[in-house]
Amino acid sequence: MVTKEILMDYHAGRLKPLQTRLVEEWLQEPGNEVVFYETLFEWEATHLQYHADTDAALEKYRLFLEKGTGQVAEEALARSPSRFFRWGMGLAAAVTLVLSAWIFRHNLFYRTYETGFGQMKRIVLPEGSAVTLNAHSRLRFPRFDFGSGDREVRLDGEAQFSVVHTADHRRFVVRTERNVDVEVLGTEFVVFNRQRATRVVLVKGKVKLAYHPETDKPREIMMRPGDQFTLDAKGYTSLETRKKPEDAAAWADHKYIFNDTPLREIADLIRENYGYEVRIASRRLGERVVSGTFEAASGDELLNVLQELLNIRVVRQGKHVTFSEKSK
Repeated sequence: MVTKEILMDYHAGRLKPLQTRLVEEWLQEPGNEVVFYETLFEWEATHLQYHADTDAALEKYRLFLEKGTGQVAEEALARSPSRFFRWGMGLAAAVTLVLSAWIFRHNLFYRTYETGFGQMKRIVLPEGSAVTLNAHSRLRFPRFDFGSGDREVRLDGEAQFSVVHTADHRRFVVRTERNVDVEVLGTEFVVFNRQRATRVVLVKGKVKLAYHPETDKPREIMMRPGDQFTLDAKGYTSLETRKKPEDAAAWADHKYIFNDTPLREIADLIRENYGYEVRIASRRLGERVVSGTFEAASGDELLNVLQELLNIRVVRQGKHVTFSEKSK
């Protein structure tokens, strides 16, 4: 069990390697980060790295006032470079303390759920809405009073949302870093928000999508079931209709649905979901397309599917993957 005393020793750097690992594993559990930052803040407050010499400072200031110049102070500082060093250490300690306080406040008032590469997680929000996080994704929302006003969450990555309708019709808003916000009352939809694109697919209900371009006026789009909105990496947008919008969340069941999907796009998916560095040996190979529905519960399973389906050579060394044509 990780106690307060163990955490204090951790902050002081007094733990043995095995104990340090125990604390770091304990910190991965939801809710423990609040206790961690509380003890860090307390430890920083009681272990300042710099203690001001107030008597010397007051005497220096008195001499400054008597002579009417800052020369004495400058000479004193020049004669005591170690004091300047201690002052710098004190400033660094103060900055660390303020930063720790900010991190503590951030983690105290906001709850964050994350998934690593190859992981998925289902979350039930305080007001009953359900979220399934895809791999390498993060969801953040207020820890206290969630649902007392607008229900706002922030997403990085990809997630499937099933939003409950509240009796007082409170909005549910998903915010992204690319100025695309999704506003609903109660519905099912999928949000994909990564570096190469932001995509919203509406499965059920109705969605108001707000897009705020940096160089143009804000736009609002009322989406209907089956609509897919896409903002690509270059800033271009599109709105199209999907025959089976529910397929956008097939990944939640460890399924991949491809429809004439180029291998280069599948390589992007592998990078995003499993953290592999993918290299395709030739442009022609990257343009080969894949169609069909495939089950794969891991990155290796997906690589095996592609190898068999395309009859290509797939080599994985650690986190590095290479696709190449088989030698004739």
